Amino acid sequence: MSDASPEHDDVLIRALIGRAAYLADEGTPDDYRSLYTHDATWTFGADTQTGVDEIVAATRRRRAGGTSGPGTATRHLVVPLHVTVEGDAATAVSYFLFFCDTTSTPVVRVFGVYTDELTRTAEGWRIRRRVSRAG
Repeated sequence: MSDASPEHDDVLIRALIGRAAYLADEGTPDDYRSLYTHDATWTFGADTQTGVDEIVAATRRRRAGGTSGPGTATRHLVVPLHVTVEGDAATAVSYFLFFCDTTSTPVVRVFGVYTDELTRTAEGWRIRRRVSRAG
């Protein structure tokens, strides 16, 4: 789909992962549609959302419950550690920190690892599978 270099793809994938963290804190749930493929899965522990509609719905529930998003005094910090590009597919491993109480003395609520499988689409790189693991 593209003749971009692996180095350029690496930059685009790291930017996508960073945008995902930003949108978790500042975006709308529907903004997630620009991050994930229509058939994406996101697993955290025993919970898996299948398809971008379920991912968006889960984000709406977190927002409604005050767990994350605008006005919750929470923030995500994500550091992509390793990106491997093979043609139109890629994998990325990132460490993440989820902070609460960011308007006073921030506290780490969760430290974990994202393992992402990505695919190049006509719209650019998208996450096809995300596994989040605490610890």
